[in-house]
Amino acid sequence: MIFPEHMEFRYYITPERKECYELYSMTLGCRRTLLEKTQDLGQCLVDLYDTDFYDTYCVLSEINKLLRPLTPEHKDETAWRKLLELAMPLCKVHPFFGLLIKELSDLEENHAYGKNDTKDILLRFDRDFENIVSDAKALIEVCLDDRYQPNYSTAERYREAHYDARLCFDDMRYGELATEEVMLERPAYDSAYNYSVEKLREQGIKTALREVLYPNTVRDLYNYLKGYCLRLPLPIHKCKNCGRYFVVTGNITQDYCTRLMEGSEKTCRQMGAVVQYQSRQMKNPATKEFTRSYKAHNARVRYGTMSKAEFTAWSKTAREKRDACVAGKLSLEDFVAWLDSDKQR
Repeated sequence: MIFPEHMEFRYYITPERKECYELYSMTLGCRRTLLEKTQDLGQCLVDLYDTDFYDTYCVLSEINKLLRPLTPEHKDETAWRKLLELAMPLCKVHPFFGLLIKELSDLEENHAYGKNDTKDILLRFDRDFENIVSDAKALIEVCLDDRYQPNYSTAERYREAHYDARLCFDDMRYGELATEEVMLERPAYDSAYNYSVEKLREQGIKTALREVLYPNTVRDLYNYLKGYCLRLPLPIHKCKNCGRYFVVTGNITQDYCTRLMEGSEKTCRQMGAVVQYQSRQMKNPATKEFTRSYKAHNARVRYGTMSKAEFTAWSKTAREKRDACVAGKLSLEDFVAWLDSDKQR
């Protein structure tokens, strides 16, 4: 076998709304982890929306070409090594591709035992994934973005998306569900049930009961995640700065994401706080009057009727008086009178 044997893929969600992906193989009671990823619930949906999968689709096409001639009689180790080489990096593109690794492993294992297993399931992966990407985009835009048709409930937005044929799938059925004791630190052990409480405590390993999905197909995985997010519902907003979608955590009214702005060390959320502060300030009459007068005095510098040194001194005093007016220490009438005291006629 070229691929790791006896592979399992499992997915679960924590009470803290973290989604956890695990792909591992079991050989002689020893667990080998190939994929282990924990992130905010719904982030994988946003990644489906944002990621350009063109290069990925090219790799899937190459994988399908390599698979076609393979049979139990035609054991080509070079081809299987190439398949492993092509498939493993896809897990870094998106965790859903962990299921592709499992399907390839299962196929090689069946061929090793002389089973002429159909490759149709594997050949469908790329078509299913393309449909998932399309479905996820409509799911975010129409169903999970609670600012789209805000008078509708999530269920009503979902029904409307179906009615308008925006979604690709008619159901949300999925594979095997189980309640398991999950080791939170996820060491290289097969199961918590094989170890005593004392043994795990000695190792400092904490456990918790979780609902765990063992998907048979990538559709199973997507349908489970989709259904979970719809039932919550999980709010996803479009950032008012960069225009990209993000999962809302905490304050339901969040308008800005935490991505770094291009060419800046500040995030959209940090910039959003500045914009909101400036917006609030501009609603203050003292700030409006200061801005009006500032522009007029700045124009004098451009026209040569006021020197830069005079403008710098004026603006410093103007800011001090503006702040005093905002704080209620100077009346608006007195502040405006001072601003207009050197008004040119």
